[in-house]
Amino acid sequence: MMNKLLAVLLPPHHEYSGNLLWNAADVIGRESEIGESINQLRGLGYWASAFPEGDGVTFTEDSGKKSTDELTQDVSSSFVWLNISVDLSKMDQEAPKRSPMATLGYEDPIKIGKAEAALMQLEDAIDLFLSGRRLSSITLAAAADGIFSGVLKQKGEKSAAEETWDSIEKAREKTGLNIAGDRTRKDAFNEWNWHQNRLKHHDKRDEEWLEINIFDHAYYAIKRALADSEKLGLVPSNHYLFEKWIFENIFT
Repeated sequence: MMNKLLAVLLPPHHEYSGNLLWNAADVIGRESEIGESINQLRGLGYWASAFPEGDGVTFTEDSGKKSTDELTQDVSSSFVWLNISVDLSKMDQEAPKRSPMATLGYEDPIKIGKAEAALMQLEDAIDLFLSGRRLSSITLAAAADGIFSGVLKQKGEKSAAEETWDSIEKAREKTGLNIAGDRTRKDAFNEWNWHQNRLKHHDKRDEEWLEINIFDHAYYAIKRALADSEKLGLVPSNHYLFEKWIFENIFT
């Protein structure tokens, strides 16, 4: 049995969200496992999101009524691959007094829906793709799809990537063929996300060079995001321009 990784749980306190922290170097290649655990925690009534640095997860409990013991149990049951210790040192401290964040005053704050923000990111990713700046379009489209797939899960629906793997598993059962090789669901999702994650993060154990087909990964990142946005009834304003460009330059 694989040894569990060490992690520290800091429960929510005062106006701060809870944090589950680990060593980023220890979880390389476990992105799919982290995603599954986050979704399980969300299913228990939490908002949860991974830190972009890869060193943990931040979360809040929707009702605000659960005890620290209940929070700990929920997090532990969702992240069964972690050996979690609880740090309560912040709980009894007086709430810090902070002044409001300074603003440049150029624009007023707005309230925006997460799906709407993702749609804007996807439109920008398509614009970058069409203008030839495709490397940045990969991570932008991936960020958009991360939100779309999260919203779909919140609604009890599956993302396009999950449906694709479900179809592969059904085809395996019906035909007896080893479709997609010996990959597991976890293997497939790790492969799909590998280049995106390497473009967003760098760990001390990583190589300083990355071999990547920028065009292919930009194309597939956008297509995945498009598939999930459409499942939510959201269509980027430049969707037609993207499909037209692909048809004229690739398929004709």
